[in-house]
Amino acid sequence: MANFQLHKQVNKQVLRHLAILAGAIAISIAFSLVLFQRILHPGIWNMLLLTFIQLELFMYLGNRFFKSVDPDAPGAIRKTIIRLVLFYFTVLLIASALFLALFAWHFWRGGAPFSEFIPSLMHAELRSFLTAAGIGFALGALFFFYTQWADTVKRMQKLKEEKLIFQYETLKTQVNPHFLFNSLNTLSSLVSSNPGLSEEFIQKLSAVYRYVLENQEKDLVPLAAEMEFVKDFFYLQKIRDGEKIELKIDFEDMGSAKIIPVSLQMLVENAIKHNVATRKEPLLITIHFEGMDKLVVRNDLRQRMQLAASSKIGLKNLNERCRLILNREVETQETADEFIVKVPLKLNDLGK
Repeated sequence: MANFQLHKQVNKQVLRHLAILAGAIAISIAFSLVLFQRILHPGIWNMLLLTFIQLELFMYLGNRFFKSVDPDAPGAIRKTIIRLVLFYFTVLLIASALFLALFAWHFWRGGAPFSEFIPSLMHAELRSFLTAAGIGFALGALFFFYTQWADTVKRMQKLKEEKLIFQYETLKTQVNPHFLFNSLNTLSSLVSSNPGLSEEFIQKLSAVYRYVLENQEKDLVPLAAEMEFVKDFFYLQKIRDGEKIELKIDFEDMGSAKIIPVSLQMLVENAIKHNVATRKEPLLITIHFEGMDKLVVRNDLRQRMQLAASSKIGLKNLNERCRLILNREVETQETADEFIVKVPLKLNDLGK
């Protein structure tokens, strides 16, 4: 599988270079026809080499300039325009340097006196260079905005697909027979032994399902709402497991931070499901901030031996949604004693 991916990547690189070479040939032929009225002019080979080098260099610079642009971030259009202007300015400087170097080489090879360098440059070559640069920039701008539009369409399509997957996974969670069975069993015992607590249990169970139904189609929800949902969910688990599990929340002020819906609940549920918890050694789950834009969920690592290895589909799905919606990824870390997940947040109040 790894070899297949490597060959695929190599093939893509080869095709990219061949496409650049084909473009250089087409541009060189077009300018040879315009400048010399024939294709097979002696200067076409130098023109072809120079064009190929410039295209390779400019493709590399384009990837470097626009690789880290987040189209969903506030001010993305302004940042993109600024980078586009800087990119064109850099390209113009490099193209001018290459043009001057090539012209100087031809000029001195012809044995002309230095005093004629500037007049000859202004008279014979500069107009053609500026015309070519203008045409190149116009074509480059069209290509750039087309690729940005195509990338946005692809990104939105991908997001729709991931949202459908998330909705399906959420729907399965809603009708999870295991969760319902445990909740109804707990409720059944409470009705006879503690009617007051059973009423509160019903209210929390109703709040959990209402939250899922109301937010399953949203990309982001306020962190404060997600935390209330997690507390309600943990309350139901706590009634069933008692002193075997503990939840520690090391913050109060959440500001206007937003998070992927049902993300923290999934991490808390996974921690309870995949780890051993006893009254003697309760399972501790801690939620806290790291910096201002990450929320950390960490739990004691005491994996259940009887369970099959986890496929981590839920975690992979969460990571993909964070990457698509926030342009950031979930970080995971496993030590000898803990499993740690860091979930990115969107901070509206900081303009992020």
